[in-house]
Amino acid sequence: MGFFGHFYDPVHTMTSCNRAQEWEQLVLRLQRELTALDREERLWIQQNLHHIQTLQRQLHQLFCMAGGPEICARCAGSCCEHGHNHMTLVNLLAAQLEGCLPQADFSCSCPFLGDSGCALPAAVRPYNCVTFICEAIEAAMDTEQRLRFYRLDQQLRELYQLFDQRYAASSLRGLLIASRRLGNVPLLSRC
Repeated sequence: MGFFGHFYDPVHTMTSCNRAQEWEQLVLRLQRELTALDREERLWIQQNLHHIQTLQRQLHQLFCMAGGPEICARCAGSCCEHGHNHMTLVNLLAAQLEGCLPQADFSCSCPFLGDSGCALPAAVRPYNCVTFICEAIEAAMDTEQRLRFYRLDQQLRELYQLFDQRYAASSLRGLLIASRRLGNVPLLSRC
């Protein structure tokens, strides 16, 4: 295996097939809903996703400046071990619109964790993933970088909350969890 490896977890393995099917259905369901949106609603989504992606790239840049990729490689991505539910409506919308959604593998500790790290571009990664920094990465940042990181984090959270206030399936708790709560209610139904 690569430096991140895949952690065997019998509980996740027993349900990985079910989660994979559920995920594939969600992806198709959201694609259909996105296609059916009127021009004005789609524009609102695209504009706000653009702001989110810009902030996420800036956060990732700070992460990289602090040596984050190297630090993560040394610890083998242990903070990524429980990412099954991190992908939100916002992230899936962004990945679909950008055409960059990798195949999810729910037999892994995180369905988007590959042998070389996260398979998702930083701009579409889940909020939890792009805003989490461990003590080692935070210590590698100078005061100005740390303050900027947390300011960007706050701005990003506010943008995610705009989606949470607008769409029934939007939640930082993750799309799989939200969709189970909603049942057959459209993911993009307005709150």
